[in-house]
Amino acid sequence: MLHPPGTPATRLPAHRGKTAVGRVSTSGSRLPDVDPQHVRYFLAVVDQGSINSAAGAVGVAQPTISQALRTLERELRTPLFHRIGRGMVPTSAGHALVGPARKILRDMATAGGSIPDSEGHLRGRLDVRVQPALARGPLPKLVAAFHARHPRVEITLASLEDERRTAALIRDAVCEVVACHLPHVDPDSGRHTPLEEVYLGTQEYWLAFPPGHEAPAENPMRWSQMASPMVAVPQGGQHVRQIYRNMPTEQQHRPAAVMLANRDARLAFTLAGVAPTWIERSEAEMARQHGAEVRALTPPLPTRCGLVFEPETLSPAAAAFVAMARDHVGHEDGADPAAADPAIGSPTSSARNASPAGES
Repeated sequence: MLHPPGTPATRLPAHRGKTAVGRVSTSGSRLPDVDPQHVRYFLAVVDQGSINSAAGAVGVAQPTISQALRTLERELRTPLFHRIGRGMVPTSAGHALVGPARKILRDMATAGGSIPDSEGHLRGRLDVRVQPALARGPLPKLVAAFHARHPRVEITLASLEDERRTAALIRDAVCEVVACHLPHVDPDSGRHTPLEEVYLGTQEYWLAFPPGHEAPAENPMRWSQMASPMVAVPQGGQHVRQIYRNMPTEQQHRPAAVMLANRDARLAFTLAGVAPTWIERSEAEMARQHGAEVRALTPPLPTRCGLVFEPETLSPAAAAFVAMARDHVGHEDGADPAAADPAIGSPTSSARNASPAGES
């Protein structure tokens, strides 16, 4: 089953019947043994924000969720949520439980996925967070190939809005694999993290101007010719700092024409006439067909992208996905440019150049 980016990251099976599901030990986290179904319901409420939405996500009645939360709070001897209107906001104890709770379910999924089904197919689930710009290019082809080879694995793709949270998402077992721009670096130190990377391809960002907008005559245009407010989104990745480093100083500090929380909506606003915006090179033809003026930039700014993961904690499904990604390296987009020029894969120190206006 495939769930596209933008859908909730937690897709939980309903508990069918009244048979006890057993209990799992969380002694490594210094927690009492808990019912894994209660853990599922707890995370559903965390992810959905209310008991009503959580009940719909897991396919049970609201009282079942409420009773499970009361039991879990009694076992842990602490409140896990603040009840605000019809919403549920985790307490500090609830926030602290999220990581261990996801690890409990991840370990259970790993154990279950270690045993093939009766026909020898790999089972289990694969959770991937995807930077929206990477939902085009080699990733969809990789997912299609993986699904064709392992049809019994449930695949969930959810949006990664801030690449700086990559390590935390993997550490807290929100997902096993993140598809993002490379290299992945620590957001505070700017240094490489111990997480492993698999290169998938290279992206290049161009500019799309609204229909009828006065765009530079040259194509490709020079970075110094950027002189317009942009349709922007909040910053959230290493590649943004690289883009801003190449911008003229005046453009770095120019306020955005409009700031969008939804990155995928940028081109729609540009086509509507708001202001220029960034697009990935693969979108250029589609943008032109809708009337946009598209310009490449010189010098070009290629951006590596790929998978980031912790190899020691991968489930069988995630390990198979990473292995397939390694096999696909170079098949679609050529060799990794960082292999020929290590400087391409080195983290930059240009964070100070990033504009507070967001990613243009």
